[in-house]
Parts: sequence; structure tokens; C-alpha cells
Amino acid sequence: MREVLPGREYFIPTQGKNNPLSADETQFLTQALSKPLSAAKAIYTSYTGISPCIANEICYRAGLDADAPTASFQEEEKTHLCNHFLWMMQDIKNETFYPNIAVENGRPFEFSSVRLTQYRHLEQQEFTSISEVLEHFYAARDTYTRIRQKSVDLRKIVATALERSHKKYQLQLKQLKDTEKRDKYKVYGELINTYGYGLEEGAKSLEALNYYTNETIQIPLDPQLTPMENAKKYFEKYNKLKRTYEALSELTIETKAEMEHLESISISLDIALNEDDLVQIKQELIEYGYIRRKGHEKKQKIKSRPFHYRSSDGFDIYIGKNNYQNEELTFKLANGGDWWFHAKKMPGSHVIVKTNGQELPDRTFEEAAMLAGYYSQGRDAQKLEIDYLQRKNVKKPNGSAPGFVVYYTNYSMTIHPDIAGIELLAD
Repeated sequence: MREVLPGREYFIPTQGKNNPLSADETQFLTQALSKPLSAAKAIYTSYTGISPCIANEICYRAGLDADAPTASFQEEEKTHLCNHFLWMMQDIKNETFYPNIAVENGRPFEFSSVRLTQYRHLEQQEFTSISEVLEHFYAARDTYTRIRQKSVDLRKIVATALERSHKKYQLQLKQLKDTEKRDKYKVYGELINTYGYGLEEGAKSLEALNYYTNETIQIPLDPQLTPMENAKKYFEKYNKLKRTYEALSELTIETKAEMEHLESISISLDIALNEDDLVQIKQELIEYGYIRRKGHEKKQKIKSRPFHYRSSDGFDIYIGKNNYQNEELTFKLANGGDWWFHAKKMPGSHVIVKTNGQELPDRTFEEAAMLAGYYSQGRDAQKLEIDYLQRKNVKKPNGSAPGFVVYYTNYSMTIHPDIAGIELLAD
């Protein structure tokens, strides 16, 4: 326990830990790595000022598994880990700092005063001082937390509607499957009309040659009915199932479209960065009847704007944050010669690359595809297929939901949705 009283000498509460800046190879190998712990935990429990993040970073730089027990390392691996530890401490002594924040999915994930190579797959934001890092990190995290809280009700509405649609869709598919035997009843009726003239009264079945398949089949009969009445009964079953099939075929398409629409709204909620982004999403939910508009509630002014990136080759790339913005980008901002990107067969943002009449370099195609993957339902996948084509080949069906499009001629590429290094502009 450390006393905090006027006049008392201040000292750092070490809790039995060593000063990493005065550590040497012998101490590191005989004390830290002698503990029966994982490599990272052995480091951060042995030295003051070393966080789990930094301990993991040291292990990562050494090419060793931070979760592996220290006893599993060979002597040369321990020495290699020690060297990376001492090199980092020397950088700190030399005041070689790299204040930065690792950003995942547009949100602050981790920060440090040293380079975090373990998160090189994430976006890296650089700062001039650790004070600036802390200010930015906690302000951004506070904003993210506030947005998540404000979007809770919208997320619940979307999740409930999506669950209801899934259940409805599964029921419709089951009912649709039950109509598959409709043609069998039609054949039964035809065969009874063809061969039923020789049936004895009260017959329970008819054995007949199915002239569609050239096979002999047994047709169940109601002995209380005449052959003509049995045939009529089967035709009635056929017509009823046919009507059901036709109605369900349309309903399943509508329900599937509703599910896709709700999933796209869910993606919009995931990429919302501020309260203005939530306004358009709420308006879409109101427009499609998922939220009731209050009588006194006025339509809010839209301040949300699409993401604006610039490719390494200097081309402007725009990404919709929601379905209304997707619609506007594709059919108002883009012209026929611009390029359009979208994750294949999954909800995601429309990505537009403005060409200004120029040919796009391969690197710009790849960066636009990465952005399309990142702002989609598949952003956490290692590999993702992206469709791309010129905007003039993208069509919108009449009466479809905002952001819904069709296309029939396209190129595809497979990418890893890593957008680190692609410049995001603050419009």
C-alpha cells in the first residue's frame, strides 16, 4: 500500500514488478520467462508500464505466439523475444515514439505511443503526441458509444422485423414445397378419365399406364364416388394447389425482397458514425411502415453525407451510408461511364468511382473493390467477391425499395476487404 499524504515522498507503485528500462537479458530470461504463464502475460506481469497490448506487440515482432506458454519456447526463441523486448525499451529511452490509434471498422480499437505492427491490417492514424492520441481516442469512443445507444431502438425494430420475415419466409417455402404434388393430381384425373370406364363399382384403386412416363401406377380412389367424381376431385386438388403455388411464388419473392431490404438497413446501422446518419435510416423505417410517424413529428433535415475516399491514383470514390444515399449516388451523382462496385449477393453499400472520362488504373479498381467489401455484410471475411461494372449497365426495377438494383453483365474480382491506407476525405 502506498500512502498519499502531504510531505510524503512519491514513488511508483510497482507491485513487485521490475523497471523495464533497466532490464537486461539475464533478468528477462531468468525472471520474466521463467514464469509458468503465456509469453505475453509473463512480460506484462513482470514489468511496470507494460500493458497486455505492448506485451502482445513484442511477441508479434518476434514472430512468436503471445498465448503460448513460456516453457514451450526453445532457447533461441527466448533469446529472440528478449532482443525484441530490449530493442523496444531502447527506442523508448531514445524517445523514438510513434503516437497512433488503430481503427477497426471506422472505430478506435487500440492506441499506443509505439508502432503497433500487430494491427497493420487495420487503419493506422498517426498523431504528434500521446496527449492528442488520448484526446482523440476517448472522444471517438464516446461518440461511438453514444451512437450505439441511440441506435438501440432502431436496431431492435429492424431485428424484430427481420426475425418475423425469416419465419414467414420459411413457412412460405414449406407451403410451396407442399404444392409440388399438384401435377400428380392432374395426371391422376386424366388417367381416370382415360381408363376409368372399366372400373367396377366401389373400386378402391385404379392400375393404369402413365403415358407421360410409360410406367404403370396405382391411383387411390374413393369407393363412394364414381370414376368421373374421383377424376373431378383430383382436378379440384390440382387447381387448388396450382393457385396456391402461383400465389406463394409471388409472396416468397416479396418476402425475400423484404428480408434483403431489412438486412441492408441493418448494415446501414452498423456503419453509421453520427446522429445525422441515423436520421435517414429512421426516415426509411417510417416510410416502409416499420415505425409509426407521430402526428406532431416533423421531418428532420438531412445532414448526413456519403463517405468520400480518394484512391492512390487520385480518383474520387463515393460510398453510400444508407439506401437513400446508395440511390442518389448511383442514379444522380454517377454518369454512365463511371464505375459501380458492390459485394456479390449480399447487403452492402453502393460504391461509385468517378472517372472524369479517364481509364481507371488497376490499383483504383482494387481499392474500390476493397471499399465495397468493407462496407458490406462480408467485411470480416478473409476473401470476398465483388461485382463491378459501368454505371450505365445498372438498372432499377419499377417500384423497388431504395438502393435495390439489377444488372446482368458485370466483371468480378476477389479481394480481402482491407482499406488501410485508402484516404478518407472530410467533406
